[in-house]
Amino acid sequence: MLQRLQLYFWVGSFTILSAIASPLSSAQLFNSAVDQLPASDRAALRSGQPLVTGEKGKYTARVLVKTSPDVAWSVLTDYSNFSKFLPNVVSSRILESNGDRKVVEQIDARQVFLVSVRSRVRSTITEKAKTRIDFQQLDGDLGSLKGYWTVQPIAPFSGAKANQVLITQIVEAQPKSGTPKDVFYNIFKGSLGETLGAIRREVGKRTPA
Repeated sequence: MLQRLQLYFWVGSFTILSAIASPLSSAQLFNSAVDQLPASDRAALRSGQPLVTGEKGKYTARVLVKTSPDVAWSVLTDYSNFSKFLPNVVSSRILESNGDRKVVEQIDARQVFLVSVRSRVRSTITEKAKTRIDFQQLDGDLGSLKGYWTVQPIAPFSGAKANQVLITQIVEAQPKSGTPKDVFYNIFKGSLGETLGAIRREVGKRTPA
């Protein structure tokens, strides 16, 4: 009888300790798009830094902003005003608009090795339920350009109300023949971080205090 009581006590104590050590499963605690990233990436995003990964023309760019999905969406789809808040954009205009499908022309200007370089890209854009924006170059000064944006609400923990938005851009870009690829890749990757930083600032301006 004493041995049975000791066994029951040990099993009961183990169960209580397990519950204290792990009150919720990892799936319950760490289930957002941010929580699934490596620790260093999570830390960068939660500090407000844009995060760009990838190489050789294939990149994933992310930024975490304290705002609502509606505000983030309003910034990402404000095509006609990109030149007012995006770096290096000197002109952006909607050429065609048919519901959730648009054709947008964007002109960029930047300094490359002390030389001013202008580039034009005309893209078809398809918007999906305020969660995703697909884009692909129709014509322009790049060899190819395609990808998409996503807008994902992020809660501080499972069950809580979302108070942040993860803005993600998945993009593939290649230069035209004759352009040094390494130079192009470095400039393009750097521009993704600059763009996300500008989007974060614009979202902040439009978010009610």
